[in-house]
Amino acid sequence: MRLPALRLPSFRLSFDWLEGLGGRRTVLYALYTLVLFLIFMVANFPHNVLVQRVLKSVDLNARGMQLDVGDTRFAWWRGYELQHVRLAPLNPEELPYMEASSIFVRPGLDGLLRGQVHSVHALATMYGGTVDGDASDSDGMRRATVTFDGLQLQRYPRACSFLKECTLSGLLSGVITVESRVGDAGDTRAAGELEIDRGSITQTKFNAIPLPDLHFDKVGLKFSMQSGRLDVQEFEANGPEVKVSVSGQIAVRDPVSDSVLNLKLTALPGPNSPDDVKTLLSLLPPLPKGAKPDTPRVISGTLARPRIR
Repeated sequence: MRLPALRLPSFRLSFDWLEGLGGRRTVLYALYTLVLFLIFMVANFPHNVLVQRVLKSVDLNARGMQLDVGDTRFAWWRGYELQHVRLAPLNPEELPYMEASSIFVRPGLDGLLRGQVHSVHALATMYGGTVDGDASDSDGMRRATVTFDGLQLQRYPRACSFLKECTLSGLLSGVITVESRVGDAGDTRAAGELEIDRGSITQTKFNAIPLPDLHFDKVGLKFSMQSGRLDVQEFEANGPEVKVSVSGQIAVRDPVSDSVLNLKLTALPGPNSPDDVKTLLSLLPPLPKGAKPDTPRVISGTLARPRIR
């Protein structure tokens, strides 16, 4: 007796489902998911903790200063944003050196890809204007360039620190460059050009003596510094009350008030000079007989106790 034949269905292993993995739509979706994951990681990374650790590694206490940062956030292509930044002396009774509502710091990609920081770009918003800076470290040299644009001097608390009482105002703009050799702070060189628009110095007292208010259309300064000597190449302040020109050298000391002066001063009344300004100019030492009114006088002594002859 023959049993009926039973035909089983044939089974073939197919890998057709793998062919879809290489499709364009799948690849794009995978990249999209990866990008979202990276954005999530960057957005939730504890950037403030990282920045605070970097700031703690900078020893400013040895220089009598402290740096405080209120908060930090990742600002994407602008780097990190440091908010409510304050650089001040350790003594809380002294005025701060610098305060900024916001500073964007972006390290250079050239060294960052190798795990090192060789260059940094910073943009700060402070005192009603901006400060733009670039710093680099290469070939054993450190270089920095700082550009000022529209800083309101009346908002800077140390603007009149060289006098006990005064009110200084105006819009400060200009550029300063600094260069030094790594490991040799004494070999620091600097140069700059600064300009003040609509400047004024009012409510001034020098050695308890009140001085007349002065206003200037333009104030310009060109200087260079090396080995602790400041060369004032040109200082021009022209206004309706007085015209002042200064040039020479200042040997910088610590404290700054002990810096030694070797300057030439020319001071002339302006087109609308009031009587109190003319009286002040008449107190200057007399010029030699036959000398022109614009003949310079010599300023010596120290910054705290200048002498004019």
